[in-house]
Amino acid sequence: MDKERKIFAKKVKMHNILFAIGIIGVILLNIASWVSVSFSDWYVRYIFPIWLNTYARLTSKVSISVGEIMLIVGVSVTVFGIGLLAWNLIHKGKYKKTLKRFGSFYIWTVLIVSWVMTLNCFILYHTSSFYEKYMVCETDTEMMVASLSDDAVTKVQNSVIDERVYTRQELALLRDFIVQKCNALAEEFDRDDSGALYYDGDLIEASRQAMIKLGTEYDQLAGFYVTPKYLSCSEFFSQQYIMGYYFPFSMEANINSVMYITNVAPTVCHELAHTKGFIYEDDANMIGFLACINSEDPFLQYCGYLSVLNYVNNDFFDSIGKNKNTYRNYVRISDKVIKDNIFLTPENWETVEKKAVIKTSTVKKVSETFMETTLKLNGVEEGMLQYNQVVGLLLAYYDGELY
Repeated sequence: MDKERKIFAKKVKMHNILFAIGIIGVILLNIASWVSVSFSDWYVRYIFPIWLNTYARLTSKVSISVGEIMLIVGVSVTVFGIGLLAWNLIHKGKYKKTLKRFGSFYIWTVLIVSWVMTLNCFILYHTSSFYEKYMVCETDTEMMVASLSDDAVTKVQNSVIDERVYTRQELALLRDFIVQKCNALAEEFDRDDSGALYYDGDLIEASRQAMIKLGTEYDQLAGFYVTPKYLSCSEFFSQQYIMGYYFPFSMEANINSVMYITNVAPTVCHELAHTKGFIYEDDANMIGFLACINSEDPFLQYCGYLSVLNYVNNDFFDSIGKNKNTYRNYVRISDKVIKDNIFLTPENWETVEKKAVIKTSTVKKVSETFMETTLKLNGVEEGMLQYNQVVGLLLAYYDGELY
């Protein structure tokens, strides 16, 4: 008996040592990423691709979303654990051993998830941005600050690109350029009897190919790409106004199957950008835009311009004090563009609401709170407003071309 106890004690000790090493490892990795951009950049360049080319290749071969399955399993296991704890309390500790074993299994699972999330997500929040890696010129360090006159765009100043303050006039030029592109391209495509667009071909694969093409210009985007998958619970994600989702624990790019067709290509490219280590939302928006407009497919080009139209148009409208009379002096957005610039069709919204277990307003509020908290915990101070910062990137991208 003494021998068995000693063996058991050694196993427990080893178990505790390994668990402690695991916790310390996660903490050190996160600390390193927070304090050193160089470390994070090195990790994304040399280590992160290993997981993409091994683990992500494996999950990519599964036809359904592995990430969704993992989420469902995780929630189910947690609910089971809470039920087991309550059952044990009701029966005054009768199932103490079972609860202890389950507890051990659960904390090890949490540790593994912490490692996966750190390696596939948390470190990425502390890397250099897309702009810093690919859009900064040597002359930018000598760029003079524009005078803060009444013509300065207040909102864009909140996301200033390297001391460059863009004016309201420059924002207006960008806005009109994008509107003109959308208006012209909207006339090129066939529509059904209701006026809705349709696409002949594999839109997801066409979007994936657009990213592969963009990878010839930006080296971090080169190489293997996972196969994007539609979310089986798209109605629930629609209630959260989510077009796509990058699951760090499965390294998948998942797409909402219910949203209107014009959202598909930019969303595919956006989520694929995350799988390449660009975790910032404004970066992913910009990459999705660039992939689409540089495609040879006019439909993808149209979707690309549409994907940033609201961001630019809303910022411009704010910059003129939301003055409708002033707004009418600029290029009008065509009726076809307005019809195509939607998240879900009215018919699909009806389907979503019919299947809803919880009110959409409640789901949306909880989702936004969760995402806002997650972003801020990872050092993104602006939270969900980071999506809007693609306007600053667009202003910088077209600097020298439009103004």
